[in-house]
Amino acid sequence: MNFLIDCGLDTSYFLEFPPRDIIGSKAQQQPSVSVEVSSNISDHSDHTSSSNDAIPENKEHDKKRRKLDHLIDTTGDGSGGAGSGVRRRGQFLVETPEFSSIDWNSIDFIFITNYNHMLALPYVTEYTNFKGKIYATEPTVLFGRQMMKELVHFFGDSVLQSRTHSQPGSTNIFTGVTADWNVARSLYSIADIQSCIDKVRPVRFGEHLNLYELEVTAYSSGYCLGGANWMINCGGEKITIVSSSSTVQNIHPLPFDESVFNNADVIIFSDLRDKDGARFENIFMEIGNCVANTLKNKGNVLFPCTMNGIIFDIIGFLSQHLRAIGLRGIPFYAVSPIAEESLKYSNICGEWMCTERQQKMYLPDNPMTHQDMIEQSLLYYASRADSSLQEKYQEPCVVFAGHPSLRSGAAINFIRKWGNNPNNSIIFTESEYDCEEAMSAFEGLQIKPIYLPIDIRLTVNEVTNMLREKKPQHVLFPQKIIRDLGNVRPNLPNSLITLYECLDIVNISINSQFVRTVMTENLASNIELVNLGKESLIASLNGTLNIHNTKTSLTSAENHLNQQKYVCGEFNVSKLINGLTEQIYGCRIDEFEEDKRNSSYKISLISPKATIYLNNENFKIVTTDNQTRIKLTKILIEQLIVL
Repeated sequence: MNFLIDCGLDTSYFLEFPPRDIIGSKAQQQPSVSVEVSSNISDHSDHTSSSNDAIPENKEHDKKRRKLDHLIDTTGDGSGGAGSGVRRRGQFLVETPEFSSIDWNSIDFIFITNYNHMLALPYVTEYTNFKGKIYATEPTVLFGRQMMKELVHFFGDSVLQSRTHSQPGSTNIFTGVTADWNVARSLYSIADIQSCIDKVRPVRFGEHLNLYELEVTAYSSGYCLGGANWMINCGGEKITIVSSSSTVQNIHPLPFDESVFNNADVIIFSDLRDKDGARFENIFMEIGNCVANTLKNKGNVLFPCTMNGIIFDIIGFLSQHLRAIGLRGIPFYAVSPIAEESLKYSNICGEWMCTERQQKMYLPDNPMTHQDMIEQSLLYYASRADSSLQEKYQEPCVVFAGHPSLRSGAAINFIRKWGNNPNNSIIFTESEYDCEEAMSAFEGLQIKPIYLPIDIRLTVNEVTNMLREKKPQHVLFPQKIIRDLGNVRPNLPNSLITLYECLDIVNISINSQFVRTVMTENLASNIELVNLGKESLIASLNGTLNIHNTKTSLTSAENHLNQQKYVCGEFNVSKLINGLTEQIYGCRIDEFEEDKRNSSYKISLISPKATIYLNNENFKIVTTDNQTRIKLTKILIEQLIVL
């Protein structure tokens, strides 16, 4: 069976383009006195369709490719804009994984680790022949849908580009030079998003998915609400896939579950940091100090961000920090098309949160601080910076608005309003977008940019330390994060380490010792369980193993004549010695030796002449008299259970 893990979208090309709501010299000369703005994109499902998109009848494949493929000229002059220093006009660009190398008919399952890694999923479900099943946790599905909707609202005219495979002689629309390109496609629509989400089956942590020969389980990654790592159990051989994960304490998600590593034969890492950064607590404190200093100077603070993940912890921390230093009553604003849905939904995800926040649900209390702030009129949310926000708006304030690339969204409106005041600050916490690149579209502004990226992902050092005691057979790391294998091997001396790059094919040998089989109802009904004590049950089984087309089954055996008997249990040496003296007249023990280290015993008898050896696995009787051997064997077996 073939699995696809994650289906992410590269949005770094947004930085190649000017902001959708253009800010230039005119805007700086005539600064806006209002935050009111109308949205450029309406919430409709067919904004990318065309009257020329004919859908052939009874052709599902063509129906899935119902949108026109097209290339665009981003400069408007046909030159491609190479080296001109002018940002490309036109549609925003995004990039999917290398789909052309995948035979979608062969993919049986897709597993998603978190909402950040499913943004390209509609391209698979709506535009390919994929007919398999998709699994993700419930918060991953809900937040993933929200982020897709936000993309459509902000960058609804974008196109898909892939840089790896080529049409000879085509022109690179970024540099204007001859390069290799696939055909571009328009971004998926709201209808595509809903259709895609309907195909995803939500799962819970610890839920065992029995997929034919395999058992698949999701474990908490500690990275975000519903963030998961996956273990695939194939006949006792375990493959673990670890994506974005975190062991940072005192944040809202359920902590990282290390049991995903237990008895894993193969561990595949896909999203790690290459080096340790500043401590999470220190970055939070630095953010708190920057916000406090700005507010004390009567300035305003802007966080360009997506409304999920670590931003929930930032809102809660800032609320407590400002209150602790005496800055009370400072209003917070969350401005995004998904702000209301995201803030409200996150507050009811108690089972996906850390223990401390779970306990608040039974008090009852709000597990998320931002819900308390909403109820206390300290946090307001709005879909856009329009008149509905104007009624509640006051300064100084703290604003959380998308998008972190500063190429679309309400953040641009606040930059226009606050850009010429050096007392105002814009704080970048998203590590995906570089601060300087994001701000490069806004020249001459006096607002103070502050770059304090928060990256809570696991580092190579952290995972190798965790694996020190686990001793997996095979560990795979992305090539780009491992600079020196010498730093990794000391913690994994008994593991085979493989570094992989994009499009590499890695053959992993798994010597499976077990195969999952099915027992017939008739055979199962005749099984008699025997209680061994200590909550253990055991039974003997006499059946016929059938193998057909690699599928195995156990049926009732036709021949019961050669059914073997088994003994099991544990010896009680004191009871054994009492039994010997009581049942054998004149029995005398000459010598008794105990090896506690190996849990073994030696009992030497004078009358009758015999020696008994016992350990955890077997017993042995040494004697020259066959009747003595039979009698001693009977006494020994009486202490055990016969099946």
